[in-house]
Amino acid sequence: MNNLSVGTIIGLEIRGMGINGEGIGYFNKLAVFVPGAIQKEKVYVEIKEVYDKYAVGKITEITEKSTKRVEPFCKFYEECGGCTMQHIELVEQLKIKQQLLMEALKKYTSLDLSKIRIEKTVASDDVDYRNKSQMPLRDTSFGLALGLFAPGSNRFVFIDRCPIQEDIVNDVNSKVLTALLKYKQHTKKEGGVLKYLVVRGIQESECAQVTFVLEEYREIFQVIASELVKNKEIKSVSYTIQNKSGVQIFGDKTILLSGSEYLRDEMLSLKIRLSAKSFYQLNKKQSEKLYSEIMLDMKDEKDDIIFDGYSGIGILGLLLAQNASHVYSVDLNSDSIKNARIIARENDIKNATFFSDRIEKRFPELVREGIKPDIVLLDPPRSGLSKEVIDTLNEIAAKKVYYVSCNPSTLAKNLEELKKVYSISYMRPYDFFPETAHVETLCVLEKKE
Repeated sequence: MNNLSVGTIIGLEIRGMGINGEGIGYFNKLAVFVPGAIQKEKVYVEIKEVYDKYAVGKITEITEKSTKRVEPFCKFYEECGGCTMQHIELVEQLKIKQQLLMEALKKYTSLDLSKIRIEKTVASDDVDYRNKSQMPLRDTSFGLALGLFAPGSNRFVFIDRCPIQEDIVNDVNSKVLTALLKYKQHTKKEGGVLKYLVVRGIQESECAQVTFVLEEYREIFQVIASELVKNKEIKSVSYTIQNKSGVQIFGDKTILLSGSEYLRDEMLSLKIRLSAKSFYQLNKKQSEKLYSEIMLDMKDEKDDIIFDGYSGIGILGLLLAQNASHVYSVDLNSDSIKNARIIARENDIKNATFFSDRIEKRFPELVREGIKPDIVLLDPPRSGLSKEVIDTLNEIAAKKVYYVSCNPSTLAKNLEELKKVYSISYMRPYDFFPETAHVETLCVLEKKE
């Protein structure tokens, strides 16, 4: 039984790092999570929340600073919550991300980590890596503004420029906001219909795609869209209606107002088209590194049948198609599958088939049709693989599985279930999201003899 209460100030030595980038200390064996603290620091914290198994504290004083502590470069860092590790030098962030992966494996698996090859975290080339923003619009005391919400609250934080977004995204955000102010547009609070502004930008080709998320459509947005595409970098302006509660930003449909329906880009050897709703990795350069690693690992594989699960717009499967017998790509997002078919056609790739479907349903159906994969590609959401998918993977026993995970905990839990049939060749964490605690991991699995 702990005797902590809200408002108590205690001294802590930070002994570890949490999955959200917070420091972890212990008070009478109770874990205390401290945002902004770094391993090996000594701090005083004020207890803000107390639960049965842990507490949350706020730093009041750092008595022994880590040599890895740096000054955050974003003026909104303390308020925004979009980044959680700007106060830690980048090299140390890479070590922490590898550590988070190893701790998840220790906690959720019975694997002998001494026998598993876990590589160092692959650094990102850039800190301003995000090629897309999805930012809420709010009416404030100084007018309509873009921003984000402070962590764990509905408090709006105005942000005029986000330093982890690519310049083109910030520049287009500014131009769109100027146009909205010119035409006196507002959120529901002030009788308007604005909810979010979504901007995707391709820095190399200087082109961008704009999507308004609205409560309802009004004709003035056609006028605004026609004006926006006069900017040479804004190639596309669309809108979507989202008037339901929940965390979903896009509505069911996206309607083009002006410009092109698709944004053009290139990924390694592929020409790509992107619709507004299609999934595309936020850190393109890291994606290219990851895909190149898988391609290199498969360089000697010829004429394989590949199942590509959670395929998005199908980039990895299409890159591998040139040496494969056939690629079967599955994703629930129908817009992404539509994009994938266009990309295959534009790149003259004929040995790829695409399904807008659940993995749990389509993979077993393909197997029942007599199609058995040699290689499986997986890039699931944070929730990881369902039991049905794991059972299917164990049943088909492909010779290799490339599992790209965005959540070390669910990856570890899945590996515990897959170890009956597969062994781990190696694992390599990737820093797709510098300044945050998020870590992507490539896990290469091989069928046991």
